[in-house]
Amino acid sequence: MKRLIHTVVFALIFAFVLCACGQTEEEIVPEYEATAGGSDLDGFVATWGWSGKDGDTVLGFTPGTSHADMVMQKKKDVETAYNCKINIEYNEDILNVLRSGVMSGAQLLDLIKAESYYMITDVRAGYLTGLSSLIDIENVEKWGTPNMLQSLIWKNDIFGVTPYAWPDLLYTATGHIIAVNESYVSKLAQPDPREFVEDLTWTWDKFEECLSAYTHNDGGDTVYGMKSHHAYFAMNMFLSNGVALSAYDNGKVVCGAYTEPGRVALERAKQIIQETHKDCFHPSESAGDHTEFVNGECVMYAAWTSELIVGTTSIMYQMDNIGLLPFPQGPNATPGVYLSYHESLTNSIGIPFNAKDPSAAAVVLSAMLEPFDEYKTKEDILEYMTDQIFFDRRDTEVLANLTRNTEYGFFREGARGVIESATEVSTAISALLESNEAKYDQIAEEYMTPHYQGRIAVYGE
Repeated sequence: MKRLIHTVVFALIFAFVLCACGQTEEEIVPEYEATAGGSDLDGFVATWGWSGKDGDTVLGFTPGTSHADMVMQKKKDVETAYNCKINIEYNEDILNVLRSGVMSGAQLLDLIKAESYYMITDVRAGYLTGLSSLIDIENVEKWGTPNMLQSLIWKNDIFGVTPYAWPDLLYTATGHIIAVNESYVSKLAQPDPREFVEDLTWTWDKFEECLSAYTHNDGGDTVYGMKSHHAYFAMNMFLSNGVALSAYDNGKVVCGAYTEPGRVALERAKQIIQETHKDCFHPSESAGDHTEFVNGECVMYAAWTSELIVGTTSIMYQMDNIGLLPFPQGPNATPGVYLSYHESLTNSIGIPFNAKDPSAAAVVLSAMLEPFDEYKTKEDILEYMTDQIFFDRRDTEVLANLTRNTEYGFFREGARGVIESATEVSTAISALLESNEAKYDQIAEEYMTPHYQGRIAVYGE
């Protein structure tokens, strides 16, 4: 068993994988008197509200782990270097603290960390301070990439970032990955499917071949080629044809489902799971439940990345000889580039609209979100993951690839309904798209357009 796994491991993947595409630039720091360690904040006390229960988390890390120790040491170092004090207030309902403070005018918080799925309401309500004038937002190695921060951008500014340079719990930053039981693959005398990823032959056709080859009888019991929730399968097959969930072109939002590659992908996904290979899928399609995979009832499983290695019930903790695969690629995809999506960022950090001193809060935020000394580069993280978690560089690279190419899916706004239902209903894809077109137009106008306009305002065309 891979007993070295602990709950902060996954963070390492994403923090530096996403960093890879950024450009390092000089950071914009408010005018404060310089000290040997940074800027003298003259005893500024920053109250940082953190969603979660005191004792269950240490700024996102599991208590008692080396990473929890690292982040507390970082906090002490920042307080010394910047002549400030950082008070952490853990609260499972921290967003209500933010809202009550803003509405009453009480200065309760200077920084807030919450899940973007819920914080997006506060972004649109104006409860958070625009950050583009306070930090160098284009330093994506530190704060996150525009596609990842999409939900925290609104109309003319960006109102939240995520600690990309931390070894943090960013597992929700990527959707699904295929876990494959390599022991079964060997037993069936089949080639390691990771070889198909390496030689760029991991296509829809090859995937269907594997579904058939992996479905077999084992001691009188059927072992299925794959288990996947129908919505997860549809979403990932859709993205596997190189289609963005949404895009902004000449002032107009384009929903990927209403493109030809998108339609083709949905039709192929529906055909596979409802017709040609329906007997290769495990009859249980319970979402987020890898029990059947762990029990050996299927060879492949479409897993949330959080299921993969977070905690003692995770797949990697309970099983040996597991390989990782992206979803296979369709004809419209760029070979070797694997797309993914996310619904929310677990660790989204902003500055309340009525913080005591937004500029001072930004200095604290910037100093805290610097990389840890122990994990300075992307390669440091990739090596750690390979040596301690996956033991195969190919698996590490798959996760890196997916994380580099993830996007916000506008799930909360209802913009994935057609895609998610495509493999469940009997309705023809063309009819399904047509019946939902007005709904998509409304979502694009009310939600997507202001977010894309914000991206242009912050990052430029």
